[in-house]
Amino acid sequence: MTRRTITIRYTGFRECPNCEGRGDDGAAWRPMECRRCKGRGKLVTDVEIEDSVEGLLPRSRYDFNAQGEVFLLDFDEDEEIEVIRPEDQRD
Repeated sequence: MTRRTITIRYTGFRECPNCEGRGDDGAAWRPMECRRCKGRGKLVTDVEIEDSVEGLLPRSRYDFNAQGEVFLLDFDEDEEIEVIRPEDQRD
C-alpha cells in the first residue's frame, strides 16, 4: 500500500503591511521580528494543494492563513498522510 501524500505549493505573496516588508518592528534600538510575518517580510496570499490520490484539490477542501499554515477540510483524522512542503519561498 502506498502512502498518501499532500504537496503544498505557495503561489501568491504580498509585502507585509505591518513591517512594510522589512521583517522587523522598525525600532533600531530594539530589533525584533515582525509579529505578523514572523520576520519574513511577506505574507502568503495563495496556496495550491495536490493530493496523490485526488489530484489538485479545489479551494473548498482546504484553508490557509497568512503565515502559510494549511488546514485540510473533510479528511479522515486517523488516516496517515505525508505532507511535502517546499522550501519557504518567502525568504
